[in-house]
Parts: sequence; structure tokens; C-alpha cells
Amino acid sequence: MNRIHPTLFLACILFLGSCAAPSPPQPPPSPAPSTSPAPAAVKQAEKAEKADLGCSYFYFLWGSNAEYYQRFDEALEAYDKAVICDPDADYVLKKIPLVLIKQGENTKAVEWLQQAIKERPKDSDLYLLLAHLKIQDHNQAEAIRLYHEALRHDPGNIAVLLRLGILYTEQKKFREAEIIFRNLIHADERLFLGHVYLARLLVQIRDFTGAGQEFERALELNWSPELAYEMAEFYTKHERYDKAIKLYNSIIETDDTDERAVLGLVQTMLLMGKNQEAIDELTRLRDLSGTPERIDLIIARILLRTDRMAEAKQLLIEVADEHDSSEARYTLALIAVQDNDNDAAIGYLEKIGPEDTEFEEAVYLHVRILRESGRLDEALSLLRKAVADSNLRRPLFYALLASLHEEKGEIDSALQILQDGIDLFPDDEQLLFESAILVDKKGQQDEAITIMERVLELYPDHPEALNYIGYVWADRNINLDRALKYIEKAVELKPDNGYILDSLGWVYYRLGRLNEARTWLEKAVKLAPEDPNIFDHLGDVYTSLQMTDKAGEAYRKAIELFEEEEKKAAARKKLHDLDRKN
Repeated sequence: MNRIHPTLFLACILFLGSCAAPSPPQPPPSPAPSTSPAPAAVKQAEKAEKADLGCSYFYFLWGSNAEYYQRFDEALEAYDKAVICDPDADYVLKKIPLVLIKQGENTKAVEWLQQAIKERPKDSDLYLLLAHLKIQDHNQAEAIRLYHEALRHDPGNIAVLLRLGILYTEQKKFREAEIIFRNLIHADERLFLGHVYLARLLVQIRDFTGAGQEFERALELNWSPELAYEMAEFYTKHERYDKAIKLYNSIIETDDTDERAVLGLVQTMLLMGKNQEAIDELTRLRDLSGTPERIDLIIARILLRTDRMAEAKQLLIEVADEHDSSEARYTLALIAVQDNDNDAAIGYLEKIGPEDTEFEEAVYLHVRILRESGRLDEALSLLRKAVADSNLRRPLFYALLASLHEEKGEIDSALQILQDGIDLFPDDEQLLFESAILVDKKGQQDEAITIMERVLELYPDHPEALNYIGYVWADRNINLDRALKYIEKAVELKPDNGYILDSLGWVYYRLGRLNEARTWLEKAVKLAPEDPNIFDHLGDVYTSLQMTDKAGEAYRKAIELFEEEEKKAAARKKLHDLDRKN
């Protein structure tokens, strides 16, 4: 058999190759099959001969070349041949499932790993990779089983124990995870990752003192900028600013041009009220930075927040002129609006083009200025030009244009504009939502619900759409169980929204759960005290609970706040009926 030593073979490849990837050479010839019987010693020699390292390494290199260039089928074929040459080549075997994963063939990779584990039950790497795939498939229970199976064969395997501890932490099984990490540290106090993962776990269970101690020990064992960043953010969050500053400075000492560290240091200084020190640090960084205009913008914001308006404006003007900065121009426009200089603000905004990040915000602010200064026709003209130009149009502009028409009482025109926008941007949540609201205003609630359901198909966590559908069902006294689920989800997403809490109280009222209805409506009225509907709902709940005095107060407040005469009359009737019963 033509046997090639791996090192010598690799040297040949390097000698013959160039900067481009070499084409795989022809494989060595296979040995001629033996037909004569052999004694035991000869059979053992043949078995050793079958583990042809040169042949295996040849196909391994071939497979690596193909894998690098994403010729995955060719790579798999080469790795298979490498394993035939040397069935015990672990480094080749473990390449096969990785290539399958790169191909998106996770199912095949799982099947391969399951078979490999049967054949090599003590190989922890196989369990780790299979468990990783199970976690990707959201089957954490099977991943945990695999980790435990691996530990049965190798109880002290650190990699498996760490992964198991991490998974327990993600599942909020904090006690199990903490035991694993502490046992690992007890066995090897210098285990860096043990300290890091224990620190992160302790943060989650709010043992901040313990977390800080573990972070500090990890940093002693293995200082790195990323860990220093994590610790600095941890200390900043818990107002240990002195420790955070020390950590940021330790990073800056290794690289004084590290903008992330400098900006972290500056943010911490600002939280401590050390505004001038922050500006001084930024000024130092500015002289080293490749993008000094970015630093100038940050300095300008600090100047603004410390009421050094003239200095901020001068710096922003320089950045806008020298670097054609749209961000500087937008900030100058905001300052001009604050100074009631609308013409100056518009002048800055008109220099912000469609290629700039601030373009949508600039158009929105421009429209707002025109509208608030009574120049509605100019605002309409600006938006009509924007939606007419394919390079300028944005979904937001259709929504703004529709809102101006709605303001003029032109509901049909507003709806048509929204529909034009939806035709171009069919998945835009704002256009769909605004369309549903206008359809509702026309009294077409069923059609509005259909549109809102489309919003939820695209964005299942859209709190306003969830609230709308749930409230309409509650108001109609239908689908109450589903309405409750929708509104509960909306409350989870926006727990401080008084209007959504009103919906929750109202659906509880419809369900006859009066005490819960009262609780949520009383919270809602505190969050949205100007909404007459909440007082009206609260009056109905108090009436059902026979709390007549409170009901009367609620109805009177609703009558005071309602603008529509029809709703005022309905609330007056409820108050009259309440008084008559007493």
C-alpha cells in the first residue's frame, strides 16, 4: 500500500500550492485485496494496515478544501472516504455532522449523531453537539437527558457540566445550576468560566454582592475587555460608578483609542454629574478618532443638556458644514423649533435628503411645524410630493397625509390614501392599523376587525390591535374568553397604558367578575384621568356592586368629560336611573 506520512504529505501540498486553493490531487491507489487465508498475526497486521493514515489525511484535506468553498456534498464524500481509510479518525468523524448542519440538514445530523453515540457511547463531544441541536429545536428536556447520559460515562466532564448549568439557568432552574457551578469551582477554584456563569446566575437571582465577587474573581483569572465591559455595565446599573470607571479605565489603558470604553466612561461620568470631565475625555478621544464628527455630536448633546446652548449650536453648525452631517442639521432644527424660529428649522430640514438616516424624522418635523403654524396647505403639498416620488415615499408619509385629511373631516380621502400606501407597503403595521381605526370611525367594525386580524398575523405582539379586537368583543358581549386572552396579552406588553387597562376592566365586567373589573378600572382612571369612557365603565361597575355614591361620582365625571352629546345623554340617563332607585 502506498502510505504517505501526514506531515510529509502536507508539506508537499504547501510546496506545490499557491495562494489559490489547490485542486485535490488524485488519491493513492487502493491496496489489492488479499485472497489467501492469514494467521492471527497477519490479520492483526492487516487491521493496522487498514487504518491508512496517509489515505485518511489525504481525503480529510480534500474535504476541508471543499467545505471551505461550500461544496458540501463533495466535502461529505471526501470525509466518508477518510473514515473508510481510518475508522478511528475522530477529527474526521466529527466533521460530518457539522457539514450536515451547514447544509441545513439538521435531521440527518441528528440521525448521524444518534447512531454515532450508539457506537461510541463514551464520546462526550457527540452528546454536546446533539444536545445543541435539540436546544435549537426547542427540546430542552432531551438536551438535559443527553447531558446526563454523557455525565454517566464521564462524570467530571467540565464542558458538559457547564452546558448543563447554562441550560438550567436559561430554564430558571437556578438552584440546580448554582449547585453545578459551585461544585465545579470547588473542584477547581481557577475555573474561569465557572466564575463567569455563576456571576451571571447570581445577577438573575438578584444576589448582586455575590455576583460582583464572582465577576471580580473571573477577571483576576483571565482579564479581557469583553468581561471588563460586562462588569462595568453591571456596576453602572447598580450605581457602583467608581468600580465602573475603574474598569473602563483598565480597558483604555490597553487601548486609548477604544471608543466603546471611552463612551462607557463618559456615560458613567454623566450619570455622576461630572459633565465637564466627560467633555474633556471626549475631547481627548476626538483627537485620536477617525470620525471626529461623531465625537463632536456627543459633545454637543452634553452641552445642550447642561444649558450651554450657544456652544452647542456653534459646534453643530461646524459639524453640519464641514461633514455634511444630517444628524447635526436635524438637531439644529430641533433647537430652532424650541427657539420658535420655524423658518430656520425648515431651512435645516430641507437640506436632509432621502439617503440620510434622519430623512423620515425630518419630514415628520417639517409637517408638524407647518401644521402647528397654520400652514396646512403647505404640509399637504409637501407630503403629496413625497408620496408621488418613488425615491422619497415612505409608509409614514402616507399615514401623515391621511391624518391631515382626517383632521379636515375627509375620512374617505384619508382611507384612500392609506389604501394607496398599503398597496405599495402591504405589510406595514402602521398603515394597516390606521386604516382599521378609520374604518371603525365609519361604523364598519367587522371590516376593522378583519384588518386588525391582519395586523396580528404580521405582528402577533401588537398591543393596540390586541386591545382593539378584545375591546370590541367585550363591548358586543361576544367571544369573551378570547377577548380576555387578547387584552391580557396587551396588558402584559403595555402594563401602564390606561386605555388597555380599561379594556381589561370592561371584559371582566362583561364576565361578571366585578371585583376584578373594579380593581383594573380604578387603575385605568389614574393612568388616563381625562378619558370619559373609563369613568362611564367604572360607574357601571360601581352600580353593579351597589356602590351608589361612587357610581354617581363616576357618571358625573363622565358627563363633564364627554364631548359627544349622545354619550353625555346616555351617562345622564344612567345617573338619573341611579338617583331614582335611591
